[in-house]
Amino acid sequence: MLPSPARMSEFFRPKQSLANPKRFAWLYVAVFFICLLTLWRGGDALKQQQTEDLAADTLDQLNQLASVVESAIAKYQHMPTLLASNDRVRKALRDGLPSDINQLNRELEQINRITEASDSYIIGTDGNTIAASNYRLSTSFVGGNFAFRPYFKDAIKGKPGRYYALGTTSNRRGYYFSYPVFEGDSVIGVAVVKVDLTQFEKRFNNQAYDFLMLDPDGVVFSSSRSQWLYKVMGELSHEELIRIAESQRYFDQAIETLPIVSRRPFDEHASVIEMLDQVSDHLGNELVERHRYLVMSRQIQMLDFQVAILVPLTSIEEQIALWRAIFAGGITITMLIFGLAHLRSRMLQERSDAIEMARHNQAYIREVIQHTQAGLVTLDDQYRIEALNPAVENLAARSLSSLIGKPLSELFQVSERDKACWLKALSSDLDVEREPLRLTTVEGKFHVEGADQDVAVEATLCELQLPNRRSHLVTFHDMTERKRYEMEITDARNALELRVKERTSELEQANQRLRHEIGEHKATQQELIQTAKLAVLGQLSAGLNHELNQPLTAIRAFADNGLKFLQREKYEQARSNLQHISQLGHHMSDIIARFKVFARKGNVAHTPIDVQSAINGAMKIMQPRFKETGIQAEFPSDVRVVVLADMVFLEQVLVNLLANACDAILEHGTGAKCVQIRVQQQQRKVNIFVRDSGTGLSQDALEHLFEPFYTSKSSGTGLGLGLSISQRIMDSMHGDLSAQNHPQGGAEFCVTLNAFELDNE
Repeated sequence: MLPSPARMSEFFRPKQSLANPKRFAWLYVAVFFICLLTLWRGGDALKQQQTEDLAADTLDQLNQLASVVESAIAKYQHMPTLLASNDRVRKALRDGLPSDINQLNRELEQINRITEASDSYIIGTDGNTIAASNYRLSTSFVGGNFAFRPYFKDAIKGKPGRYYALGTTSNRRGYYFSYPVFEGDSVIGVAVVKVDLTQFEKRFNNQAYDFLMLDPDGVVFSSSRSQWLYKVMGELSHEELIRIAESQRYFDQAIETLPIVSRRPFDEHASVIEMLDQVSDHLGNELVERHRYLVMSRQIQMLDFQVAILVPLTSIEEQIALWRAIFAGGITITMLIFGLAHLRSRMLQERSDAIEMARHNQAYIREVIQHTQAGLVTLDDQYRIEALNPAVENLAARSLSSLIGKPLSELFQVSERDKACWLKALSSDLDVEREPLRLTTVEGKFHVEGADQDVAVEATLCELQLPNRRSHLVTFHDMTERKRYEMEITDARNALELRVKERTSELEQANQRLRHEIGEHKATQQELIQTAKLAVLGQLSAGLNHELNQPLTAIRAFADNGLKFLQREKYEQARSNLQHISQLGHHMSDIIARFKVFARKGNVAHTPIDVQSAINGAMKIMQPRFKETGIQAEFPSDVRVVVLADMVFLEQVLVNLLANACDAILEHGTGAKCVQIRVQQQQRKVNIFVRDSGTGLSQDALEHLFEPFYTSKSSGTGLGLGLSISQRIMDSMHGDLSAQNHPQGGAEFCVTLNAFELDNE
């Protein structure tokens, strides 16, 4: 049995000399760390001084940069005033003649080339640009509407304006100056000059520092590093981010946060930040490193933004690190010299102790070998038995002293499975330099003449690293119990495999039944999908016939009137009717095309639509019928509302509602025959109301009004698809269609759409 670890440590513990080495080592380490602490504090003081000098220089550079930026941008602030006083500008805004506008475009282009401004342009009171210096480019501002810009809103009120933003047309960052154009005391337009800020980035791009320009929200809108654009140095709340997005100052750019890891104040003017930067190694791989910067910023009051400078502290940190390394090396060398001197004196003392310890260890190892439970056999360079421990004789159950000097094969016989591996390990060329023999483990048995039975053992052969000769060690372990366990495991594994095969067969049969049921389910599902498709096609076909009936009726009315005008030789009126017929033909073609798109579930073209134009178009179709039936139509003529919709679909819904109102009046009306259209805008929604003077809708009709093939009309006068199709059209335009009874009588339908806001430049 092996001794305990505590007992073993006593055998191998070296004897201490009379002088206490631990005490000297602690003193040595203490002196060393005191020197390093002094060195570190000195480096901090030097680093603080160099950073203060850098801060003073940076403050001068910041003031110089702010002065250059302020003067460079400010020189453009009076250009809009000069443009606004130009007679040709006033004449172009007042008369709008193409010749004047073309001449003004050329003059603006020449002025821009001389002043090196980014763009100059003239805007009318409606926000539309009539002339611009970039009129030759594909990204020209001519025709663009900038009424939503703050600089336009200030100038149209008679005040000079200024604003910074990302151009939605040119996608270029710039600072805008604007000034109103007066005609007497009235403002007839706005003159605008845009200054491109990229010129400052190019001018300061090769400096020893990085610079930032930040808007009042702290968003970086100009920088010597393009990856810092549209980022913030601090944190913005959710409400602030929403406000910035709604102002469209940066169009569709995402506002993110600069990767600042830490920030601490340095003095009253500067702070030190630690930031993550992406760099590329010599192989082109992208890496992320931490860099420290000295940051100083200054407010530019005239332009309402800040300019900041970031100076890297890498050079100062590298100098301090080099200084510390040199002095630390000197301290280390000095301490090593003293340590080596002390070590030499200790080595002389410990050499005598080592001889005694070697004898002690040999006795200890001999005791361990004699009492270990594993059988140990040492072999000479010819693989003959040199020595063995008592554990080998316990395994063989007899004395083995007679086998000393004989080959190992007389004691151990390797199994047939491992014989090749064993022979290869024993056949090494002893006369050739080679690597030491690795551990080789095989199975076999002890076979000793005169013994009752063989003993199953496991043998491990390795080479001993001795200085003067080559020797080997063989370790034997009894395998009787392990063999019994292996037999039990083999039987259990065979039983398990049989059970797995039986269970696998059952699962395969269940899978076949499941696949058959899935096939039948897919076939049934395909039949249901096909039936649904046929039902939708039938509904749309009936709806197409219903929607084309109204324009065809109008075409017949215009054609009959046209014949009468021709007979009376009123050619101008006849020509007007023919134009209406042509427009209705195009309109029917658009309806058919739209129904094809609707049948394919295509996307509706959401474009800005003038509500007055849609009402006028619907009234042109319905006017003949109103005249024929004696129904009076009341509709607005000066609606100035724009919605996001499809013109053909919106007219179709209005025509259907007007036709239903006409049918309701003719079938149930008892008093005045009147159809009324009114428009109401509520915040971002626009409501178009169509009211008739009939008897109103029943409760049953209100509940089922928008269901396909439901109609409250008498038999034969309707298919019941008009309102169902109209509701689908409104859904496709992100709108809504509803109905109610008006308090003063009659039914009232409401078409609700999203209002369009002029937010593109």
